[in-house]
Amino acid sequence: MDFCKTCGTVLPFAGMKCPKCGNGAENAGSTEIPSFRPNPSYSLVNDLTRYKELLSENEELETMIKPQSDFPTADQTNYKKRTLMFFFWPYLVGGIAGGVVIYIISVVISIMSLRNSIEYYSSAEQFANRYYGDVFGGYIVAIVIALIIIFFGLFLSKRKRNDFNSNADYMNMAAQEKYQKGLKNQRMIDLYQDNLHNMRKYEDIVPADYRTSAKVGAILKIIESGKAENIEDAIKQL
Repeated sequence: MDFCKTCGTVLPFAGMKCPKCGNGAENAGSTEIPSFRPNPSYSLVNDLTRYKELLSENEELETMIKPQSDFPTADQTNYKKRTLMFFFWPYLVGGIAGGVVIYIISVVISIMSLRNSIEYYSSAEQFANRYYGDVFGGYIVAIVIALIIIFFGLFLSKRKRNDFNSNADYMNMAAQEKYQKGLKNQRMIDLYQDNLHNMRKYEDIVPADYRTSAKVGAILKIIESGKAENIEDAIKQL
């Protein structure tokens, strides 16, 4: 059985590198854990490595996180569609009203025309026939105009409804995509806050002026190379 010469980790195979610190083994074949002196900077290296990872991740998150107010909430993503009647009813009312107005105008014109020419009719029956004929003609014209307005309005209403509902579908899709981005943004915010919490236990070992991933990485490189055994000495070499 082998043991790591640096940290004392048990190595299952003879001569293999330590899975923790990467160094070789000593006392091959021994069945007892040997006495060893662990590298005094081993724990510091692990702490600095973890601290550098957290700093690096948060520095990247800072460039990606946006204010959560920029994203919609769930109840802001529902753009309702419209029915055909929502667009059609003004044309329906307008067609009926237009027909009634045309009919009234035709009746008034007929009465005025017949009143001015009443002396040309030899009997009341002829006058009545002319009057009812004009009124019926005005009635037909009013119905035709009303139907034209209604059918034209129906055609326009279908186009407006389809355009509006297509636009509503697009807005719902765009809002849903933005809402999903908001959820992702919130997860990044949560991760950022968790990292800040986890970094507190490492901040005491690094001076405030050196708490960036680049500076911690430089300190770590000096300690790993064996040029310094503590942070103070490593800082002096920066």
